[in-house]
Amino acid sequence: MRRLFLGLFLFFIAALGLWAYPLLGPAVRQGALPSREGLRAPLTLLVYGSSPEYSGYHRRAPERFRGLADTILLVRLDPQANRVVVLSIPRDTWVHLPGYGWHKVNAASPLGGPELMKEAVAQITGVRPERYVVVSLEALRALVDALGGVRVCVERPMRYRDTAAGLSIDLEPGCRVLKGEEAEGYLRFRKDALGDIGRIQRQQAFFHALKEQLLTPSGLLRLPRAVAAVEPYVETDLTREERGALLGFAMKRPGLVSLLLPGRFGGGWEVDRDALRALLATYFGEEAPKEEAALGGRVVALVYGPGQEALVEKAQARLAALGLKTLRHPVDLAPTRTEVLENGPGLLAQALGKALGVPYRVSGEAVLGADLTLRLGEDFPL
Repeated sequence: MRRLFLGLFLFFIAALGLWAYPLLGPAVRQGALPSREGLRAPLTLLVYGSSPEYSGYHRRAPERFRGLADTILLVRLDPQANRVVVLSIPRDTWVHLPGYGWHKVNAASPLGGPELMKEAVAQITGVRPERYVVVSLEALRALVDALGGVRVCVERPMRYRDTAAGLSIDLEPGCRVLKGEEAEGYLRFRKDALGDIGRIQRQQAFFHALKEQLLTPSGLLRLPRAVAAVEPYVETDLTREERGALLGFAMKRPGLVSLLLPGRFGGGWEVDRDALRALLATYFGEEAPKEEAALGGRVVALVYGPGQEALVEKAQARLAALGLKTLRHPVDLAPTRTEVLENGPGLLAQALGKALGVPYRVSGEAVLGADLTLRLGEDFPL
């Protein structure tokens, strides 16, 4: 019995070593291991992608993380709420850059690097990031492939080809596991009616799918490999202590809230300052949200797929009984589940979810032009 126990113990130690081995290189280079305490106070990060730079036609220049900014995120890590809040900032948002004049926010990276990006985001949102994390284009492919793919539901056909950028997108509607190259196409595609905003909404859907993938047994098993795969493609000013605290915070499995900078199409993306103040007070400040939310007169976008017209009629009747207005938003792929979405403080979504008996979520995936979005899955309670 003692030999059996010893054998099992040694096997466990060997398996643990093999699992953690990919982390050895990043731990040595970054000088950080997960901190048991995690974060002690909220930390605000600017996270953005760096587009490739070229030294000639179709010829990639060496990576220096100074290309046009892409996928610009203001991230608040909140240990008290055990929550990660991600605010996506459209790259077509105009901002006055000190010393450079008016530019779209994505131009701040090649003009002044991460520090000017911090200033630009602070001017747009009123929140100054404490640290930055920049990732190159290769990081996404490396992460997804290291995880064995990420399951995503593609709502409509996506086809686009850019020879100069080496980008080829050909995705059909449906739910399936995307490999790294396919995931890159899904996240970079913007040749539809919503342009960059539609792309941001797909990115937010991907964030949630990625989180679910990471928390599966296979995701946890592949996590060290994923960290090692991404590490060469990241630049940051996080200190060693902050990196360890961030890793410790991640191990506590915080919740995820994804938001889109409130606004509307105009000469670029025009920010809705009142809506932004409400979001910042709820998720980036200390203000507690009000306890009541009136649904009467609000507009709900109904998202549904082919063959669900009868379900839409029933949903409209239920919403009308609650004093709500509706607008139809058909897609090529029926939602896999019923849920209420709100790109806001979340009280309206909570109230409607409770009234209908369905789950709700705060997300920038909500349909533009409506106060709330109701995705109609086959599980919608009749």
